Amino acid sequence: MTSTSSRSSSTITATRLSNQLPLQPPPPNPSSRFPVTPAVLRSIFTSSRTPHEERSISRVAFFRFAGFLLSCVCISFAAARGRGMRGSAGLLGVV
Repeated sequence: MTSTSSRSSSTITATRLSNQLPLQPPPPNPSSRFPVTPAVLRSIFTSSRTPHEERSISRVAFFRFAGFLLSCVCISFAAARGRGMRGSAGLLGVV
């Protein structure tokens, strides 16, 4: 008896779900959207830090970037070492 009642309830539920349309959010209004730009994101994160912390983070990022560029130049010169001066100049785009 329970199998019959559960079978009929599952059929009713499946029929109800198939008759309903899926809910979709309304289309966004373009005038009400706030544009997210890098400057806006930066201001959000900056507002949560003190000026000293912001300076420290910027300084660390600068030195990491400078170290990355320096390591790229050193690896390029090391790779061109066996080619002579003319080969390394061509590698850097001088010739």
